[in-house]
Amino acid sequence: MKKIYFIILILSCLSCSKFLEEVPQNKLRPSTTSDYDQLLNNAYITEQIMPFVDMASDDVILKAEDHVMPDQDPSDFMVSAYMWDNTHETTMTSGDKAFEKFYESIFYCNVVIENIQNATGDALDLASVQKTKNNIEGEARVLRAYSYFYLVNLYAAPYDPETAETTPGMPINDLTSAPFQSYRRSSLAQVYKRIVDDLELGIDLMEKNQIGEKSKFKFDVPAAKVLLSRVYLYMHNYEKTIEVASDAIKTNSVLFNLHDMGEVLNDSNNEGSSWSDKTIPGEDYLGVTNPNVLFVNGITEIMPMMSYWPFTTTFSVNPDLAACYEENDVRRFYFMYTYNRDTYAGYRSKLSYAKNRNKGVIISATISAGYTRTIRNEETYLNLAEAYAMNDDNTNALKYLNDLRREKFRNGKYEELQPSDFNDMQSLVDFILLERRRELCFEGHRWFDLRRTTRPAMKRLGYDNREAVLEKDDLKYTFQIPQRELDINPEIGINPR
Repeated sequence: MKKIYFIILILSCLSCSKFLEEVPQNKLRPSTTSDYDQLLNNAYITEQIMPFVDMASDDVILKAEDHVMPDQDPSDFMVSAYMWDNTHETTMTSGDKAFEKFYESIFYCNVVIENIQNATGDALDLASVQKTKNNIEGEARVLRAYSYFYLVNLYAAPYDPETAETTPGMPINDLTSAPFQSYRRSSLAQVYKRIVDDLELGIDLMEKNQIGEKSKFKFDVPAAKVLLSRVYLYMHNYEKTIEVASDAIKTNSVLFNLHDMGEVLNDSNNEGSSWSDKTIPGEDYLGVTNPNVLFVNGITEIMPMMSYWPFTTTFSVNPDLAACYEENDVRRFYFMYTYNRDTYAGYRSKLSYAKNRNKGVIISATISAGYTRTIRNEETYLNLAEAYAMNDDNTNALKYLNDLRREKFRNGKYEELQPSDFNDMQSLVDFILLERRRELCFEGHRWFDLRRTTRPAMKRLGYDNREAVLEKDDLKYTFQIPQRELDINPEIGINPR
């Protein structure tokens, strides 16, 4: 019986053209805490859904001369995102899946939140059963907040405390069963309030009702706290960012140390024509077994677009990103690698992504290629550094910057940053944002960091020397609502251009 109603629940969600269109009313419900725990697993998105986020950022460059395939390049479906077209879907044959998938995740979370307190337990101890129910509800609330966070940062304007009450956000819907109706956007302030409320309550429920260590594929308290610190940072609430992030690293402050790899990696061995332990040593920087990694969600977003030869693509790591690493910063050699190959169209040299260092399997978007949607301690240190700097506390800002950077440079070669290195608060903030670019590259942060801070003007060239221009504060820093959602629910409205 259990399998039957799990199938019905899944089909009922997927059968509606989109979550915002309709949710059938005749679903059977799970009944036990184990049922709801398994159901919540369906709310975790395991596939690649938003590769366009990094493609739109300045960490990527398209080299038309690298197009050596007879027909389309395997990554050409990302050209419209790279060129900042009015809609990023222009070249996406399957369309944008992120909107649909995040609302599908929200649906599953809603079902759990609405019903978990009525579930029966697998144990006779009622106190233990209640603790399990509370923990599952907490996890569902955190995951729901995670989905809403991505939705507003993909498809709504950046958060501004002065205008958030009147800025359109995304639709909020808590229903698990409803007739067809149009869904209109809640304000950005309302969506962020929902995100914060869910995170704070979710953390409280999980923290007070611990039921054992969770897999890193599921939210727990430490990962949820880092996510909450990110949300507060985006909201310009620096006091709360500091409070939550400081609490987050009390139990785990581990950073990925690159001192040993600094003895191995250098200019002379940072290029070649193969991928092996000898040519590119090291372990996956975003690996699920790394103690600094708190949460991983879905497979890598940037394969095969940023893969190495011979899986030929025209997208490469932007040389400007490579050039922004300082001397003795090992990340320059750990995150990217130059591949040289003779192709049937001639000799090519490609600066490729190498952060997920799984030997021999990085050429495709599969689970073997690793993860890019991660939450890890390095972000916590950077959130703290930025929040302290924005509060004019240079001492603590530099403390967390130095603590982070010390682990990433060749052993004994790191020179501590000093207050005298910066003319004013803004120059320190600019340096922290550059450090975020270096450390968090290709993990979906860069585009969001650009749009929540300076939204600079940018230019780039595509195929046939076509020029793309992103103006300062361009409205295209917000992605367009997917066409299939506009067709189903025109009330949501297009994003202005």
